[in-house]
Amino acid sequence: MVERLARAVSEKTGILVAPTLAYGVSSDVERSYAGSATLERKTLHRVLNELVDSWERQGLEEIVLMTAHGYGPHIQAMAAVVADFVRVRAVDIHAIDLAAFLIGGSAAEHAGEMDTAILLHLAPELVREDRVEDGEPGGRILRAVRDEPVPPMGSPGVVGRPSLATRESGRRICEYLVDYISRRLDA
Repeated sequence: MVERLARAVSEKTGILVAPTLAYGVSSDVERSYAGSATLERKTLHRVLNELVDSWERQGLEEIVLMTAHGYGPHIQAMAAVVADFVRVRAVDIHAIDLAAFLIGGSAAEHAGEMDTAILLHLAPELVREDRVEDGEPGGRILRAVRDEPVPPMGSPGVVGRPSLATRESGRRICEYLVDYISRRLDA
């Protein structure tokens, strides 16, 4: 998601896009899902600092880090990146209020309506609509770990209602995100 959103922001603003770092910091619960791979917070922080240092040495004046992974320790690793001269800004799309676009409102989610809607617009081939399953069957109470909603063990990994997502809401969300982020970066 973030790679395609970054490309759209780039087209609108002329900001260059670096290759995506496809790994981040995840909770212990997320690590238990098959196929999950994660970095420690200190590792992500170090990698980002080294990349920023490298680009700073090449003369860049500003670097924007974007993420679509709203987990607290992941965001903290990004927010703690330091540089001598270059301006570093972080954009977390989960921190942008998108409740107006969502039927389910702004409740905490993981692979829920917002993520599914965005993917339905950006990469519909990645969404298996026949397998979409809401993460709140029977009104199960979910817990949060460090601000991240945690799906119950044995679940498909969903918190929220991806069944509410539509391609149209995904299109509107993406247009809003690209415009919102572009305006903030131009300011």
